[in-house]
Amino acid sequence: DGILLGIAYSASAGGIATLTGAIPNYFLAAESMVAQHISWLSWFAFGFPISLVTGALAYVMLYIRYVSRCNFPGISREVLEHEYEELLSEVGPVSRDEVIVGALQVLQILLLIARRWSIAMWFTSPFGEELVNDATLALVPSLLLFIIPSQARPGQALLTWPVVHEKFDFGLLLLIGGSIAINYGFTNSGLSVALGDAVGRLIPKVQPYTLNLLVVVSVTLSSQVLSSISTASTMLPVLAAASVQAMVNPLTLMLPATIATSFAFLLPTATPPNVVVLAKSQELGRALRFRDFFTNGLPLTIICIFVGAALSAVMAPLVFGSDNSLPKWACETAPASCLWMDVTGTVRDVAVSSQACIVDLATDGEMCRLWNGTWVSTLGAISEAMQNMTAEGGL
Repeated sequence: DGILLGIAYSASAGGIATLTGAIPNYFLAAESMVAQHISWLSWFAFGFPISLVTGALAYVMLYIRYVSRCNFPGISREVLEHEYEELLSEVGPVSRDEVIVGALQVLQILLLIARRWSIAMWFTSPFGEELVNDATLALVPSLLLFIIPSQARPGQALLTWPVVHEKFDFGLLLLIGGSIAINYGFTNSGLSVALGDAVGRLIPKVQPYTLNLLVVVSVTLSSQVLSSISTASTMLPVLAAASVQAMVNPLTLMLPATIATSFAFLLPTATPPNVVVLAKSQELGRALRFRDFFTNGLPLTIICIFVGAALSAVMAPLVFGSDNSLPKWACETAPASCLWMDVTGTVRDVAVSSQACIVDLATDGEMCRLWNGTWVSTLGAISEAMQNMTAEGGL
């Protein structure tokens, strides 16, 4: 039981470290409001320490539960050598194909790390927009698998489509695609804005760490019941809209929410690693039970909530600078509810020459609210924006 639970918990904890490690991380990277400000490397710098601590906590909890009270004599060298010989006779020595696949995996990681400062600058549009993103670089080594010839299977590539068709779980694509459709439905229907406005009104009344803790608690509990994928697809658009209403950096809410989806240790259906381990245990002499997940996952989940909230509150400002007010790039992605105005003032004790202004739909968009609560007319800002667009079009 301890080994199986350790596999499930370590898979969830390890998935926090990279954008490609967990499906909810994809939803954050795909959110239009923050997509251009999250790269594979920046997320790794943010998520790796949290992943490391979460994995260590899971190890300690399972060690206390299954190992510390057992009189385990250990494994002799002879047993290990015998197991190694059996494994070697079964799979054989390392082949050229395996070396190439490993090298391509390393290449993929290096490309993702180097994209921001050494690759993206060479592939830009005339308007300065990056034409190469993390998904592009992740696909390059994958395509090479279909091109490089195999030594073990002469006349074939390292990876062939029949193998993909047989082994790949296309149902997972439907699951991800369905969740993305729900995500866009929340955004395009206006439901995310309606819910975000309600949440956003409460945010200014809460202290920063308390806010982080509340986000992590609510997302973690939701992930236990609705699964991590469903929670990410519904909560992230709501939190993005809430950040605009509260005039805070959207990453302040969305980063802790994303890592909280990986704290789904409580129920066997909460996250894909739990489901896989539960299904695999049915083939063994003693299958895992609901009680095994609950009794081990409850203390781990509680500890991870507090530790994860604290770590995300520290790492997010260090990596992403998310401790400021609503930035211009976030305001411009929500033109229906936010205007960026050339109004001087003080925002979070910092003097600014321009700032976000939240449009009040009750006044038919004629008034908007600044950080300090002052109401100003939007007509001048809209007229100026139209003039700028006309001038750019004339150019």
